[in-house]
Amino acid sequence: MSEVPTAVTRAVTHPAWRRRIGWILLVALILAAAAEFGVRGLWRALSDTQDLAVIYASTRAFQTGHNPYDPAAMQAAWREANHNHPNPSDPPPIDLALYPPSTYLLLSPLALLDWTAARFAWLFLNLIAVAALIVTLTRFRPYRLSPAKSALTAAFILGFGPIQTAIAKGQLAVLVVAILAIALVVETRRALILAAILIGLAASLKPQLAAPVVLLYLIQTRWKELAVVAGVTSALLAAAWLRLSRAGISWISSLRSNLNLAAQPGGVYDPSATNLGVYQLVNASALFRRLIANQALIVLLLAVIGALVCFFLLKRGLWKRRRFFDLVSDPAAFAAACVLGLVLVSHRYYDASVLVFVFVWGIGNPCGWRRTVALISIAGCLIVAFPLPALLIASGHSRAPHEISQTLWNAAVIQHQAWVLLVVLVALTAALTDPRDSDRFGRAAA
Repeated sequence: MSEVPTAVTRAVTHPAWRRRIGWILLVALILAAAAEFGVRGLWRALSDTQDLAVIYASTRAFQTGHNPYDPAAMQAAWREANHNHPNPSDPPPIDLALYPPSTYLLLSPLALLDWTAARFAWLFLNLIAVAALIVTLTRFRPYRLSPAKSALTAAFILGFGPIQTAIAKGQLAVLVVAILAIALVVETRRALILAAILIGLAASLKPQLAAPVVLLYLIQTRWKELAVVAGVTSALLAAAWLRLSRAGISWISSLRSNLNLAAQPGGVYDPSATNLGVYQLVNASALFRRLIANQALIVLLLAVIGALVCFFLLKRGLWKRRRFFDLVSDPAAFAAACVLGLVLVSHRYYDASVLVFVFVWGIGNPCGWRRTVALISIAGCLIVAFPLPALLIASGHSRAPHEISQTLWNAAVIQHQAWVLLVVLVALTAALTDPRDSDRFGRAAA
């Protein structure tokens, strides 16, 4: 009789030990991700923030009544912000200003600070955005994640390369993605107007990241929410326009000139090999230019991809309309729209921060055939998490090894992130066709 309690004790304690070991590993993973976040994100932000310098100088020029798209005005604003003695170690604003005037209007409070204070204020705001991402995507989604999956999601967000790069460069991507995450949660709570206002704010800050989400409104013909988004963006743009007009600034021609320079051969958004930084682009056109010389064929191919994904989004939207659920609050549709935007529109590596929506959708779908689709999506996110092209270029490995052709090396390795996004987009589009996923979402949202 003495053997029975021993057997029972072993049966009970073994799972407890496994859970304990699992949580130790999860805590170690979070700590490692936090350390990487500190080194590749926060520490680099103390010495880099090249993009923030451009945004800040343009915002300060806008705030003081000068042309935010004029390099001379930006340089003057930069010197004034540094009390005419800029630190040689600080990155000067040498890039083109490409954001709409509404961006500079929303960021005007930064112009009230000198450069050093503005840099730390922006870093603090990014930390708040990361915290908001973790909280919203783990606790307030349409269906909550388990504690273990929440821990994995937190580790992924902290260790995700695009988020770290966005913070290091002082980019807007993390803040915009956090706003979109909050809008997603608000939409699931049926606060539809507030969600539309948040999406309008995101579109006013960085239009190319928020536009795919607005597409979901358009597909479902949600005119009221579209009117709210249009109203928010138009009001902010009109206010910025009025401020520039009162100062007698002809900014439209300057912005158009900057956009032309960015898109011309060698520009920052040129998808061809003449752009030395083309490896930083994750959109499919940069990949297709490596393989296809005909620009018209590339445009046609991108149009076909966009039309196919929109068709399946439309089918899902019609299904949800009959059940009073909307695409914006649908995690699969939301993630698919974000990836579609990355594939079709010119984006640099840090804009892939929106893939956090894909990872969270994947980790929350473990059942049936969706498990395979989810694993493909998660694997794609993990591949993009590592900035391999930038590391190869920085280490002098832009040229292919002797055994591999340069064309194959460029297409398969240097632009491999575009391949990953295309595969993830196919997986998410397949998920849109599964009614069981909609049933599960519907029961959770109800």
